[in-house]
Amino acid sequence: MPAILCVAMAVAAIVAASARYRQTRHAALNPVAQVLGMQEFGELDVHLEAVAREERRRLEKDLAHYLAGRAGHVVVVSSAPNGIALELSDGRRLALRGISRRTVDLLNRRVRGDRLHPASFDCDTVSYSLLLRGLGGAEVEIYARNIALVA
Repeated sequence: MPAILCVAMAVAAIVAASARYRQTRHAALNPVAQVLGMQEFGELDVHLEAVAREERRRLEKDLAHYLAGRAGHVVVVSSAPNGIALELSDGRRLALRGISRRTVDLLNRRVRGDRLHPASFDCDTVSYSLLLRGLGGAEVEIYARNIALVA
């Protein structure tokens, strides 16, 4: 019986030492963990998520406001990191990330023959759709992970 008690105490000590080692190793690998406690780290994470949501709403509002006005037509489709950029006639740029190669090819063919201008956009929880409309009424709908309007 005393042997079982000693083994149980040894196992409990090993588990506690292992947990302390993991916490120390995690703190050494994560410099933020050295400065902030777990509760503060969680509060910071919640705050940053709220800031990101507000920034996304602001960007969507700016894009909607721009599209409600007189948006320029697409002049050039150029490559950008992780996507493309639509250079518009009014000097602005729409950066689109996460679009298919087929869509890029379609845009390159349509830009030459039709003056496409951004007409509207719709956002989903994970993606956006951008509607480009030509002078003749032809429409091209683009699906992208991110859309950003650059001045």
